[in-house]
Amino acid sequence: MKKQKTLGILGIFLLLIVIFSFNVNSVGISAPYWDDNPLYVQPGETKEFTYLLQNVIGNQDVKIKAELEGDPSIIKFLDQNNLYDVPFGKNDIPVKVEIKVPQDSKPGQEWQVGVRFTTTSASTNGNQVTIGTTYSKGFKVIVNELKIVPIAQNIKKGSSSNFLIYIILALILVGVMLIIYYSRKKKENINKNE
Repeated sequence: MKKQKTLGILGIFLLLIVIFSFNVNSVGISAPYWDDNPLYVQPGETKEFTYLLQNVIGNQDVKIKAELEGDPSIIKFLDQNNLYDVPFGKNDIPVKVEIKVPQDSKPGQEWQVGVRFTTTSASTNGNQVTIGTTYSKGFKVIVNELKIVPIAQNIKKGSSSNFLIYIILALILVGVMLIIYYSRKKKENINKNE
């Protein structure tokens, strides 16, 4: 009776893991610059770069709206539309951005800029309605300061959605280990009774 109760609890536990894993946020954004990796430029310089949108976990296509953050005088989108379709399984949807620093900027001058990405869904009247999560990818633009960044700092930092994925994977691993343990225990008890 005790074994049946334990297996029942274990079954419920595994079912909850499976249910919650379907709700894992599937959106990721790869950014070339972040807080610990600012963009260094010269006065009057223009830099173009790309954020990459990802949708590799879950099972649904998503729409992501991109909005500029920070000083709008130096940052702009190069794409005409700031609403991106990100099909499930894609990890390379580009969002092209341009930074243009004024010619009269001074060494050491800096701006805080970035892009806010929000998952959205179209409403019945054609307007966009936010239904998901917002990710903000900001960084500093610094004039005329060349700085060598150690290789270890160039490793991109994981998002909070990765943390949730690791927790779910750990719970699944614990569940599998418990199943193996109770299966062996049951087999030992059967062998003892024979």
